[in-house]
Amino acid sequence: MKIMSFFLLCLSGPLLAANDCPNANNTYEIGQCLTQQLEQQEVELQHYLAEARARYAEDELIVDSIDKAQQSWLTYRKDQCSSLYDIWRDGTIRSIMGLSCSIRMTKLRTHQIWHSYLTYMDSTPALLPEPQTE
Repeated sequence: MKIMSFFLLCLSGPLLAANDCPNANNTYEIGQCLTQQLEQQEVELQHYLAEARARYAEDELIVDSIDKAQQSWLTYRKDQCSSLYDIWRDGTIRSIMGLSCSIRMTKLRTHQIWHSYLTYMDSTPALLPEPQTE
């Protein structure tokens, strides 16, 4: 249980807390858990992107713009989270810090896609439910 307390301290704030992986008992297991969470978040992101592309399918310029923005965001996420990995490069927590960054940024990107492309300015319901950012 001491390892969990350590990770709670290290990952508090904007990064994920170890309680997001309650069955993990060591760094390796937390890493596996966070990898699975990132994969799930990326699937959700792709779902929201597909819906955004479908909404604007008849306007190639918008679809191309969405795709260009997504490619730029992927580069930004990689660079941002790599910088956190580098900060912690001498510790076993480096992978957890990088994965936590990627998960949080992916959740925020999914929400941004929802807000930008899948909602309406009037009272029309959004095309998909509002994604969680926490």
